[in-house]
Amino acid sequence: MDEFAARLRRLPDDMLVALAFFSRMPVPQSRTASFDMTKAAAGWPLAGLLLALPPAIVFLIARAADFPAIIAAALALALFVALTGGMHEDGLADTFDGVGGGSTPAEKLAIMDDSRLGTYGALALFFTLAVKLTALSILGLFPGYGALALIAAAVVSRALALWHWQATDPARPGGMARAAGRPDWPALVTGLAIGGVAALALIIGFGLPALIGLLLAAVGVGLFSPFIARQLGGHTGDTIGAAQQIAEALLFAGLAIGGPSIFI
Repeated sequence: MDEFAARLRRLPDDMLVALAFFSRMPVPQSRTASFDMTKAAAGWPLAGLLLALPPAIVFLIARAADFPAIIAAALALALFVALTGGMHEDGLADTFDGVGGGSTPAEKLAIMDDSRLGTYGALALFFTLAVKLTALSILGLFPGYGALALIAAAVVSRALALWHWQATDPARPGGMARAAGRPDWPALVTGLAIGGVAALALIIGFGLPALIGLLLAAVGVGLFSPFIARQLGGHTGDTIGAAQQIAEALLFAGLAIGGPSIFI
């Protein structure tokens, strides 16, 4: 219990470490100069919450200004990508380029190291973005629900990416993922608990669609992790980003169930 209490006190610093590592937001170096990512991982979901606040505000302002829901959704998602530098999207594209383009794990990993965008990566980006844009456009007819979806999905998807990191071995014997290790249990439990709070907020706000979306996201990452283990031998930084994007897109898809048409 003392260990978990200490981690809770560390959460603000862990969140800043995650922001420094996974976004382009300015963070004081004095707060992130020395950190252990296996412990700081507890702050990932909170970093997602902080990153989602500006897009949610832009989304609400755009809808209040009577922008069409699809334009408000596009502006919010574009700001989100700008804040993160597209790091998770890049991981998604690299992962699917490697999985689709290589024959052996070594070939797949080599392709993932290539910075050029291939067909499989482009298709993965297109479909995940199309799902998120369409779903957020549907939710945008009720702006408060759209803002809640943006914030909570950012938290839940990062908690599930944390689970993917823990559930799979590092793919490269000497890669950065192996050097970083895995999140320790206090970090994992804390991060998942924060994701659980966000999931509860979605269930209260959306009801059955939230339950469906959460189930889709959990099953999606649950199937993605052993698939990646078979294809690559384990996780990389790219696959962690891909897990986050997959979880977010599937969660958005569930939340949009039963929503009105964006063309009304």
